[in-house]
Amino acid sequence: MNVTIRQTWERFKAWQLAPFANELKSSDRQLCSNCGREFVGNYCPYCSQRAGLGRVNWKSVRQSVGEVWGMGNRSMSHSLLQLFFRPGYFIRDYISGKRQVSFPPVKMLLIIALVASAAIHYWGAETVSTAADFSDLGKSNALVDFAVWADANKGWGMLAIMSMMVLPTWLLFRHAPGYNQHTVPEGFFIQVFMGILLVIFLTLDSFEVSLAMWLSVVYYFITYHQLFGYGWWPTIWRTLLCWYGAVMVGITIAAIYEVPARAKNDLPRLITEMAVTAVVMLLFAVVPLGLGYLIGHFNERRRRQSIIAKTKTKEYVQEDCTDNNDACVGSADASAETTGD
Repeated sequence: MNVTIRQTWERFKAWQLAPFANELKSSDRQLCSNCGREFVGNYCPYCSQRAGLGRVNWKSVRQSVGEVWGMGNRSMSHSLLQLFFRPGYFIRDYISGKRQVSFPPVKMLLIIALVASAAIHYWGAETVSTAADFSDLGKSNALVDFAVWADANKGWGMLAIMSMMVLPTWLLFRHAPGYNQHTVPEGFFIQVFMGILLVIFLTLDSFEVSLAMWLSVVYYFITYHQLFGYGWWPTIWRTLLCWYGAVMVGITIAAIYEVPARAKNDLPRLITEMAVTAVVMLLFAVVPLGLGYLIGHFNERRRRQSIIAKTKTKEYVQEDCTDNNDACVGSADASAETTGD
């Protein structure tokens, strides 16, 4: 039983690392029904039509209707399967250039959010309006306005919320060993995929599925661990700092949003509050994020120095063997004898 479980786990890990190694359907030559040329493989090299397509049938009807909702080629269901069982590896495949592995992520987020909104509205647990939750504040402010808008537009709202994670993730993970020097645009797509997962877990939570929100936290750690290649502890503290930085980014945007509305009433007080807020943000956001960035920078520098040192050592040994060929041969023979003994 232990051997079976271990073999199953090893196969699963192998699938996580390389699930897209598609083999040819057949080694026989096929006739393309679109351009009429013969070829071998899954797709015609002349017109790119998939092999095995013939006359229209009921399967063609099902696939055409399904493509409207992302159930055709690069299906949304296939992408969600990848996102749940190999999230970090799947995202790395996409941002590193393998676009064909995934349904378009922004489109997928909006479709998932639309389906989730309908499901929550008709079958989910009763919830209080977001505006009512903030009614005790007495007046509208930036956070209330955004919360009401995000509740009414779950797809775009989630996209806006997750975009606040882009900059902290770039600062803290840009020297990661698994995906080094990732860019801010790549960080945007990372958060789009994470937003898809979060929408699904929020929907499950509205249906009172236990531990749904805790699973979303765990998935964040797993995704960043697979994507960036850090150990568990470096991944966890960097991710926690990312969340903290995202909250600070959100507070800063909300404060800027308040400026035009309040500047007319009490400009001197507003300037004082903004100055105090800037100092607090500097201490509680920039300092920890900056420290995290510096730690990553020095770790990357140490890693490069180690690689350079190993390369120089190898070159020195090769040069020494070139100059003293007899000594190297004798050393190799002695080593072989020692191993044999």
